[in-house]
Amino acid sequence: MTPTGASPWRNKKLWSLAMGETLSWAGLFYVFPVLLLKWKVWFDWGIAELSIGFTLALIASAITGMIAGRIIDRGHSQRLMTFSVIMGALLLSLLPMVTMLWQFYLVWLLIGCCLAGCLYDPCFSYLTRTFQADAKNSIIMITLIAGFASTVSYPLCTLITDLYNWKITVYLLTVILCFIAAPLFWYGTSIQPASSQSLDKDSKISVMKTIKPALSSPVFWGLLTIFAAFSSNQGMIISQIFPLLESREISPGTTVLFASCIGPMQVIARLILFATESFGNRDIPIMAVCLTSLVCLCLSSLALVWGGTSLIIIVIFVIFQGGPYGLFSIVRPVITAEMLGRVNFGLLSSMVGIGSVWGAALAPGIAGSIADRWNYDAVLITTSSITAAGLIVLMVTSRLQKSNPFNIGPMK
Repeated sequence: MTPTGASPWRNKKLWSLAMGETLSWAGLFYVFPVLLLKWKVWFDWGIAELSIGFTLALIASAITGMIAGRIIDRGHSQRLMTFSVIMGALLLSLLPMVTMLWQFYLVWLLIGCCLAGCLYDPCFSYLTRTFQADAKNSIIMITLIAGFASTVSYPLCTLITDLYNWKITVYLLTVILCFIAAPLFWYGTSIQPASSQSLDKDSKISVMKTIKPALSSPVFWGLLTIFAAFSSNQGMIISQIFPLLESREISPGTTVLFASCIGPMQVIARLILFATESFGNRDIPIMAVCLTSLVCLCLSSLALVWGGTSLIIIVIFVIFQGGPYGLFSIVRPVITAEMLGRVNFGLLSSMVGIGSVWGAALAPGIAGSIADRWNYDAVLITTSSITAAGLIVLMVTSRLQKSNPFNIGPMK
């Protein structure tokens, strides 16, 4: 049992969990955009066709996410996260055997089911269940470390692929996920919650008693829409990051450098939030963080459209794109707990997270189609418009929360 008030930075199990998350994101998520152009050449399929595979993975993740959330609410996070990363790795190893497009789609569809059990959603649900109101610091710690996932994935996968080929890269990631990430998850999710009796009582609340109030709440739908705006923006950018940056007439090596900087920008933004709260000895309202993040995401896309091939503008784009989305990883579980409560949090988080996952799921295919039909300026205008819409919904949802708060049980 771990005291909820203890510093997460001194908890070896949280460090283990953070490293497991870093490797899982690097090996199961960021591997798609970094190998996208390699697959285009190898399979001779279009960017839009390949992007559908990623879309299917995220759709599968959304559908199976509620099952994963319920499993976590019942106290089986350890088995879920360990099994999910192992199965995801084994499925990833099947990609070199693919010869037809439908096989590529099937593999990524099944990988998507595994994503629902080992990425941020199940991790943060586990942390919220374990630490309750003190989960925020643990979530910040995990995101600070796992924010380097793209920084690990992009250069490593590019280097191995250039030295050998993309198949060797996939096999190496499989070994890393099975023999390093899985044991890290098993150890990292062995923390016992301090108030297990109250958690057992909450987990017995029926699914329908949780779902019905949520579906009838405008606050729930507002959050779902906001999360969809965040994720669709990032999904469109990240899934097309290499061809998008190359369209700015920069070299492949510089493209890898800028793409690899998005991860550190996420970490820097989280560090700024952490330092401001720690040294300022006060909590920054999560609504203010969310509002600022949406504004920056909107401006980042517009800056790249207006700036053309300017390297200074590209640097601004990387900062404004990476930083706010890094904060979103913290915003999402915290604002969900504040607005929807912590009773059956795993289920509620996965439900409202459907907006996030579906937004990210549809984003790669939409971005690929827009790029193929028009150009990447059109993609950037689309991402800016989406976040502007999310900004409006955020302000409306904030007012609705004050006048009609959501509640299915006592806050813990």
